[in-house]
Amino acid sequence: MTRPVAEVASHDVERERAQRGTRQFLIARGCVVASSFIASAILTRKLGPANYGVYGVVISQLMWLEMLMNAGVPGATAQLIADGRHDQGAVEDSARALLVGWSLALLAICWVAAPWLASLMRIPDGEVLFRIAFLDLPFMAMFVSYDGALNGRRQFSVLAAVQVGYGVLKLAGILVLVALGVSVAGALVAYVLSTGMVCAALAVRYRPFSSRPRGAIVREILAITAPMGVYLVSIQVLLSLDLWSLKALWTGADDVLGQYVASMNLSRMLLVISGAQSGVVFASVAWALAENNKARAQHHIQDATRFGLILATAAWVLLSLNASEVLSLLYSRPYGAGQRFLPLQLAALVSLVLLDILEAALMAAGRRWSVAGILVATIPIAWLGNVFLIPLLGPIGAAISLLLGVVIATVTVGAIAYRCFGSLIRASTLVRVLIAAIIVGLLSIAWPMHGPLVVVKLGVLGVLYLVVLYGLGEITKDDFKILRRRPVMASA
Repeated sequence: MTRPVAEVASHDVERERAQRGTRQFLIARGCVVASSFIASAILTRKLGPANYGVYGVVISQLMWLEMLMNAGVPGATAQLIADGRHDQGAVEDSARALLVGWSLALLAICWVAAPWLASLMRIPDGEVLFRIAFLDLPFMAMFVSYDGALNGRRQFSVLAAVQVGYGVLKLAGILVLVALGVSVAGALVAYVLSTGMVCAALAVRYRPFSSRPRGAIVREILAITAPMGVYLVSIQVLLSLDLWSLKALWTGADDVLGQYVASMNLSRMLLVISGAQSGVVFASVAWALAENNKARAQHHIQDATRFGLILATAAWVLLSLNASEVLSLLYSRPYGAGQRFLPLQLAALVSLVLLDILEAALMAAGRRWSVAGILVATIPIAWLGNVFLIPLLGPIGAAISLLLGVVIATVTVGAIAYRCFGSLIRASTLVRVLIAAIIVGLLSIAWPMHGPLVVVKLGVLGVLYLVVLYGLGEITKDDFKILRRRPVMASA
């Protein structure tokens, strides 16, 4: 039987909304990454490799703590708003109260533990640095509470604008810092203040609390977030374990740590893709499954993996084959040595793009503990890799351990997602992307370029990559039409 016209139209509208949300997030994340790159370029030059390595270690500790604080509450907020069983305002207020309360408790614990952490990481005067960074926790709690609410309402354009503003404020803080004198402590102060300013703007535009939190909703959020929180904390630990192990086990030159942090920052540009995808996939799959439409959920997943593969593969080929020149241009010549481990870090982040997409889909489908358990089981494997490989291979061993852990997690989660949804990636997409990557990679090797001209090279090859995909039929005119259409209003 043929599906009713109204159902087909509804499917098209929902699919278009998800695709547009992905593109809005991609543009926003691109702006954030551009701002972060400029800020990182300033800090790497002003702080030097050794101090920049210390800054990177402190920020990595803050990031996993913020994941622990968030514990998947934004995702749970989006899911509860999507299923429509509770008043949306009550869900938002309950989630925000939970996040702020937990962040204050975590801040108190971390404040006391700061001296021990500084000693463990072998950072002189690290107690003050860690305590400055930990002040970001309550501000970030407010920020992610709005993130979950806006995502649940599918107000993707508003959320994208907020993210752009966040990135711009962080860059502005670094620029002010340059005028006043750069230090690791000053950079951390700028980091915290920018988050606080974004939270203040959101609080003015959207009232933080319009009603009292409801205990029943809080308990339901906690039930959802327990496995999601385990996953998010585990993935952040997995992404930071190589750096922490390198800081603790490496006995060579201090500059290597800064080089490793810089190359990892470059590879993390791929988080733009997963960041743009995972929230949209979670919300879209949740809505599709709420309507008992598994086929629509599969289409959302396949669209997301297609989009992710196209961009992530291009990034890996272009940056891996031009690693030294790109790192030197972005961060200065001493960081060019990061070319030794950048390809491995990029490969790990390419795998993470797929992992995040599949994780979001499985979480929306209720397979939360399965995904969380896989990530927890992967961490000891990555840790053992670091323990054995860092003494032998140094930073390359750390990068290999990172790649090993992420690939194991991705393959295992992918197997579960395949059983749940069926085909996750279109075979035609894999073949066409591989052909385009080979063509562009061979041309990149045959066309050496140095200094600022490497930007021209990357731009030309990037355009050529898209042209090849267009010629192969993977990219069509419809992909560009969606960008030009007026946004579909999100549900209230």
